[in-house]
Amino acid sequence: MKTKILFTIIALMLSTMGAQAQNNLFDKFSNNNEISVVYISKTLLSMAPNMNMGGADLKGLANKLDQVEIYTSEKPNIAAMMRKEAEVLTKDKLYESLMTVKDKEDHITFYVKKKNDTEFKELVMVVSEPNECTIIRLLGSFTAQDIQKIANSKQ
Repeated sequence: MKTKILFTIIALMLSTMGAQAQNNLFDKFSNNNEISVVYISKTLLSMAPNMNMGGADLKGLANKLDQVEIYTSEKPNIAAMMRKEAEVLTKDKLYESLMTVKDKEDHITFYVKKKNDTEFKELVMVVSEPNECTIIRLLGSFTAQDIQKIANSKQ
């Protein structure tokens, strides 16, 4: 019985450490002076009724988001570090790779963190160019259909 309790405690501690490591990744980006950071709060998202970013209509998703974070660097060594750090997202099994797009030297990878079987609580998009890296992190509660509507609005 004591062994089961001990294993349960260890498992809980390890899962907490994994979540903390993920937060430390984005904290690390935020604290790096070579990385530009944009943070958009839920309040600001709700104030922008017709959000259209680069042809993608986000107004349907805006009320489902809690925050948006954008991290970018045009310095090759920092961009390489960001790409390497982003790969950790799937290694700790907290995120699942949703899709990867490769166009010549540009790579776009989508990672999701599920809330349950039908909803996501986080979508991370890593846009990697040879000398630049941008990571966009959407936090909230949304479905695959919500993401699909955004993709369809670009057509």
